[in-house]
Amino acid sequence: MKIDTCTKAILTVIAVMLTVIALRPLVSPESASAQAGAFTGIQYSHAQGDYTFFDSRTGDIWVYVADGTILTSRVTKLGAPLLTKR
Repeated sequence: MKIDTCTKAILTVIAVMLTVIALRPLVSPESASAQAGAFTGIQYSHAQGDYTFFDSRTGDIWVYVADGTILTSRVTKLGAPLLTKR
């Protein structure tokens, strides 16, 4: 009978621990982030074969033209001309 009591005690401990693990997200949920990593703040646009990427943190703009040309610019101030780099 000792084995039966010991087995029941171990199974009860396992059941309690599994319940704690299963209920942990309800008690303290983790925050989710839709944008994390190297591409945080990058916005994308596509029109007529051209691909445009805008980094809202730095103001950098990359335009990949259909013929293979890559144009880069930077927004320094709204309403001011773009700084163009090649």
